[in-house]
Amino acid sequence: MLLPALSKAKNHAGKATDMDNLRQIMLAVHLYAGDNSDVLPPPNWDNGGRPGATNTGWLYAVDLEASIGDPSKFQVDTGLLWNTLKFAKIYFCPLDLPTLPLFKERPQQISSYAMNGGVIGYGDTVYPPQKLGKMWSQACAFWETDENDPFYFNDGANYPPEGVSGRHLAGGVQALFDASVSYVKTNLWYQDVASPLKNRLWCYPLTGNGRE
Repeated sequence: MLLPALSKAKNHAGKATDMDNLRQIMLAVHLYAGDNSDVLPPPNWDNGGRPGATNTGWLYAVDLEASIGDPSKFQVDTGLLWNTLKFAKIYFCPLDLPTLPLFKERPQQISSYAMNGGVIGYGDTVYPPQKLGKMWSQACAFWETDENDPFYFNDGANYPPEGVSGRHLAGGVQALFDASVSYVKTNLWYQDVASPLKNRLWCYPLTGNGRE
């Protein structure tokens, strides 16, 4: 019985660290918006630097000179939140280990978390991003990315269907635009993904259904 108890305690500790990390990330987002006329930082919805996507985002500055497929093109200290956060470990779940089998297949290996692409209308890529005050305060701003598909780590932003991690006992951690953080079960996440209505995941404010 001792080993399962230790494993569960380690998982809870990792979840607590995730919650603290995302609180700090959201504080940095709010500070950034406060200094930029309430405009949110770009989410790095750029597939790691596709032509025309040259916006420096919350996580990194796009490096168009770097080789495609080279993880070193992503440098966390070039992102817009770095001067506030200053520690690379804040961008990582402590259970999201580089030794995991799929980790090295990720194009981007500098964060366990993704920003909601709804701040730019997802694939419509509407810049500048939305203002913080335009986003529903209870909508999801960041979440722990599902570690089971390396492509979900192709940049710094995701669609809701790309999913939340289930590493914390079939659930993961999310941060809302009001800077609160919480735990969400994967089954509840995918219920919201499947909804055709605007909701806390599909949250682009300029369309009726929260999508493009």
